[in-house]
Amino acid sequence: MDSFYPVGAFAYSDGLETAATEGHVHDADSLRDWMDHFVESVFVPCEGLALVRSIRALRISDHRALSELDAELTAIRPASAVRAASTGVGKRLLSSYGSICGDESFESLARLLPFGNAAPAYALVFFHRGIPEREAALAFGYNRLAGTVSAGLRLVSIGQQQGQALLTRSIEGLPSAVERILDMKDEPLRSFSPMLDIQQMNHRYVYSRLFRS
Repeated sequence: MDSFYPVGAFAYSDGLETAATEGHVHDADSLRDWMDHFVESVFVPCEGLALVRSIRALRISDHRALSELDAELTAIRPASAVRAASTGVGKRLLSSYGSICGDESFESLARLLPFGNAAPAYALVFFHRGIPEREAALAFGYNRLAGTVSAGLRLVSIGQQQGQALLTRSIEGLPSAVERILDMKDEPLRSFSPMLDIQQMNHRYVYSRLFRS
């Protein structure tokens, strides 16, 4: 989950660059709101839930459910740049980890993902390492939030100390978000974050870009 692990996640801002360019996110307070919205509208009902359900499917060898989750994550995202970002990171993670672990059984599991989205890809790695779903969701959530702060430090007028304070605040609220995910039974994946989607779609029109999305 370290930012130095070579999956290319540092190249994506998930729409934050557009929001910063247009002035929607311009300081520590507005970046905090952006992160809160991500946790409530993206992580809990979609990405985090997909990760946990992928691990549960792997635990009972329900490979069809795993493949369907991967396909649904692609279908549910309206912005093509976000679809590309998710599958780009996921495929690089599977390829890199597969070459490191040298386990043919992992490589056969990786072939079950028709698109290779990030959440089920990370779920495969966590499952292969024997990491429980709660700890996996916490680690995945931290990774996404740390990536947002890292992007924010390059895009918004905040210092390292403010960035660390924002990350610490978000991490403190992460366990309760994960518990809500673990308590979800038959709820479908949901993705309703219009502002984030619009910012992601408009990223291609930003005149000078540091990120790919």
